Amino acid sequence: MAHPTRFGSHRHRGLYKSNLESSAFNHSEDRDHYLSMFGFKKFSVAVLALVSVADAKKVFVDNDGIFPMNILLPLLAGWEIVGVSTSFGSASSVDAAGTAYDILNTYNLSSCIPHYIGAQQPLIRNNQTFKAWEELFGALVWEGAYSSFYEDMYTWENITYNDSMPAAVALIEAVKANKDTDPIYIYAAGMMTTVAQAISLYPKLVKESAGLYIMGGYFDTQYAAATGSSIVVDINTDINLIQDPEAAQIVLTADWNELVIGANVTNYVVPSQGLYDRLIEKAGGYEVLESNPYFKSVLGLVGTGNFTANSEQQTLPFWDEVVSAFMVFPDMVKSSTNVSCAVDTQFYSPFYGNLRIWGHDFAPKGVPTGNATIINKIDDGMFYDLLVSTYFKDWRQYCEVGGPVALEGF
Repeated sequence: MAHPTRFGSHRHRGLYKSNLESSAFNHSEDRDHYLSMFGFKKFSVAVLALVSVADAKKVFVDNDGIFPMNILLPLLAGWEIVGVSTSFGSASSVDAAGTAYDILNTYNLSSCIPHYIGAQQPLIRNNQTFKAWEELFGALVWEGAYSSFYEDMYTWENITYNDSMPAAVALIEAVKANKDTDPIYIYAAGMMTTVAQAISLYPKLVKESAGLYIMGGYFDTQYAAATGSSIVVDINTDINLIQDPEAAQIVLTADWNELVIGANVTNYVVPSQGLYDRLIEKAGGYEVLESNPYFKSVLGLVGTGNFTANSEQQTLPFWDEVVSAFMVFPDMVKSSTNVSCAVDTQFYSPFYGNLRIWGHDFAPKGVPTGNATIINKIDDGMFYDLLVSTYFKDWRQYCEVGGPVALEGF
C-alpha cells in the first residue's frame, strides 16, 4: 500500500486530496516507551545474532511503489532480492517505477537488483467501475491513482528499468530458477495483479515458490471506519485488495506453501515524536538530514521534525515496512492465527474487495478459500530499532561487497 509520499516516493508528496475533511489521528503514547527501552548497542548485538543464524533466502518484491525498508531490511537479514516489480495501484505506473528508481539509485543498488514493470491495470476493474462502486457504497478517502486529483510526479523519459520482460514473467523465471535449490519468497504490497498474472501464466509458481507475504487484508474495521476521522477511515480501508478484488481472490486462495497476511497489525506501528527525536539525534542534528542527500529518506520520514506539525500523510503507519521486517526477522512475530480466507468479488456488495476470514471448520464450501496466517502482534521495539539502525548503514557498496558497511561519521 502506498500513499502520497513519505520516503521521497508517492506516499506523502504526491498531489493527494482527501474526499473527507481530515483531522488528527491519535497515536498510542506507548510507542515512545518502546523507543526508550531499546538502546542502539543492545539492538546491534540482537541483530547481529539474528543475522548470523538466519538462512540465506531469496525474495521477489512487488509493490505499487517501493520504500527503502522493502529493500534494505531483506538485505540486512542476508536475503537476496532477485527482482523488484513496480505496479499500478496507489500510484500510477510511472510514479511507482520512479520511486523504485530513485531508491535503488540513492543506495547504489541498481547493478545487483533488477527492476521490472508490473501490472499497469487491474484484471477487470477500471476507473469507471471503481467510481460507480463508490457511488453505490460510499467514497474512499484514498483512491490511489484513480483519484481525480492524482497527478504524476515522474515521466518515463527519466526512469530506467529492465525492459527485457514484464514483471510477471520475471517472477516466473525467478521461481523456476530457484525452485530446486532455494525457493524464493514473494512479497506483494500493492494490488495482487502482477502475482495473479504470473499464476495465470504458470500455475506451478504457487508450489514452486517458498510462499507469499502480503501487506493488506484488514478485517473487523467497520466500527473504526464509521466513527473515525478521515485519516482513521483511510487507515482502515483495504485499498490494495479493493483496487483489484478478482486478482486478490486468485492469489489469496491459491494453494501456497505459506501465505502470511500483515492485516490489522500493520496499522498499529506508527511514527512518533520519540522516533523523530531518535533519528535526528542519531544523525547528529536535523541540519545533517537536510544537508546530506544520503538521508533523503530519513528527512522524508521526520518531515519538520515536529510530529504535531507534520501532515497526516507523514504520520501514516509503517504498513509495507512492517511486513518486510517480520518476513525476514520472524522472531519479531509475537502472535499469529491460522484462518481460512477469501476476498469478496461480488460487485454489488459493500464488502467488494474486502478480506473475509473464518475458522477452518466454518469456512464456506461454495467459494474457493485459502489457508493463511494472520499476524496479530509484533515486537514494536525491535521494529523501530531495525528502522533506525538500517537507515544509518552505508548501502552504497552493497553490490560490490555483499553487505552494508559502516557509515562514516555515524
